[in-house]
Amino acid sequence: MRNLPVSPRTVSPRTLRKITILAAAAALIAAGGTGSALAKGGTAKPPKGIVSPWVVPTLATPASAASARGFDDTGFASNATVNTDNTSCPGVTDPEYYGGTVTINGILITIPCNLVVQMPANTLTWADFVHGTGGTAPLGVDGLELRAVGNIVGSRHIAGLAFVSQQSANTGRGEITGIDYANGALKVADAAGGTVTVQLNDPKIAGLHDSTGADTGRFSNGQSPDYRFSVDQDNPTIHAATGYPMCIPRTDPSVKDDPLCPQKNRPLAPSATTVTVPACRNFSVAGVVPPASGELSAPAAGQKYCSQYVMPVPGISATAPDANQQAPFEIGDVVDYSGTLIHGSPDYISAHTVEANLGIYTQPGTQPSYLAIGEFGVGTADPLATAPNGVAQETQDRIFLESETTDVKTPVDIYYEDRNADGSVFNRWITPFEMTGENAAPLTGPTGGITTQNTGPQPQRARLRATKAPTGLLSQPDRTVRVGVRSLCMPTPVNTTATTINQAALDSCFKNAPTKANGLQPGQYIAPVFEYIFPENVKPGDVIVPNDLYHLPFLVNGEGTNNAGALVPSPW
Repeated sequence: MRNLPVSPRTVSPRTLRKITILAAAAALIAAGGTGSALAKGGTAKPPKGIVSPWVVPTLATPASAASARGFDDTGFASNATVNTDNTSCPGVTDPEYYGGTVTINGILITIPCNLVVQMPANTLTWADFVHGTGGTAPLGVDGLELRAVGNIVGSRHIAGLAFVSQQSANTGRGEITGIDYANGALKVADAAGGTVTVQLNDPKIAGLHDSTGADTGRFSNGQSPDYRFSVDQDNPTIHAATGYPMCIPRTDPSVKDDPLCPQKNRPLAPSATTVTVPACRNFSVAGVVPPASGELSAPAAGQKYCSQYVMPVPGISATAPDANQQAPFEIGDVVDYSGTLIHGSPDYISAHTVEANLGIYTQPGTQPSYLAIGEFGVGTADPLATAPNGVAQETQDRIFLESETTDVKTPVDIYYEDRNADGSVFNRWITPFEMTGENAAPLTGPTGGITTQNTGPQPQRARLRATKAPTGLLSQPDRTVRVGVRSLCMPTPVNTTATTINQAALDSCFKNAPTKANGLQPGQYIAPVFEYIFPENVKPGDVIVPNDLYHLPFLVNGEGTNNAGALVPSPW
């Protein structure tokens, strides 16, 4: 176990408090509603006045925090260094976890040992970020956009969190007019009659082979000018608007089909002169009552490929779309992309994220299904109205999250990824009924979850917005969150009368979930938290309150064996 005031097994959700659930259900019935009725406008949210079914204690506030003052600086990085020894952190023996310094806007920032740098779709230690890892680093460090969140301790700015990109707001949108299959690149129309080259930053993966037996990338032929800014190889950052994983075929499909990116996964739209098999399969054809948003739209006149369709259950025929595999981009698709600008002849975008304007769904209630996480943020859940330095503060016990799912019916759950002492993951369930207001009954199964993709205005969007969560449910937020669909794994009660969930089965289910789509684990998506909502001053003019990094267990206690340890020196 981690060395916490309360270990993960005791802070994790153990109780499905029937009294609370019954009371909430009775209140809803008296009001003439149901659990899903609380999700007006397609947003799941906590019922008013309800208490948390379990309480996670806030980590202790250290005495040193009384003199700390928070900072949140963003600017161009310069003069980045890595310590040459462990003088500042004698307990750290692996140079990969050494800290250092960096300058942002003229301010010298101390980087503690064990600090983890969050890239747009990748995670690195400070040393690996500065030195580069797994390949070349043509972008260097100087001039990259760095956001450092920490505290001023004495005269030093000490970081606790670091986020790096070339330019965080650097995005583009356009129509695909050509595809370079050999180099994993899309040609996207510009405004001057030409194209912008958008190449997937998709490093080759040892052991993942193309049809010739050669190593290949997760979403393309495999290429990377700078591994630090790569795609997320464990989650589909290359996807449709529903979260369905997309790909660039490794060979021109007019010459040879790519079995890792098969052409059959983009069915042709019906036309006046051809009979298309299969056609654009909608919810009704799939045998499903359409969600509140309505039936899928029919293809526009002259459209070559289906842009909204439901994948059948895999295996119904050799020629039908196969949800076990990714779907290829096609000329005519409109994509949003984000990445880094690489200077060359010509310049091009090395993309870590590409989203196609496509509604690709999977058969509801079945696996595989796919997820992606959009915008989200979590409060640090400090319960105190007074900061350690004695001034009034506004605290945030809240979460907002939007997820895309290919399954319009099955509930989606959110979990904090607690770490045990051995580094294993303890999935802390944070979306019971008391958080989402959905699925108050039956009591024989899991309550809660999010089904706004079925009840809301968008058939792919599962959304939770808890501006004031039940007290104690969100304490000790983690570095990463997991969203999972219940057709894969469920926070299941031990039996019909038990007050505990089968935590071991839940953790095992996620850990051992089968891989599909070139090595991805469908039915779940893991993402780092880019936005922690820290306490703020109530009265301008008061001493600045500290950022309560000391309430984040992964910074205080580390992340288990073979992971980053506690920050040294601590930023409080």
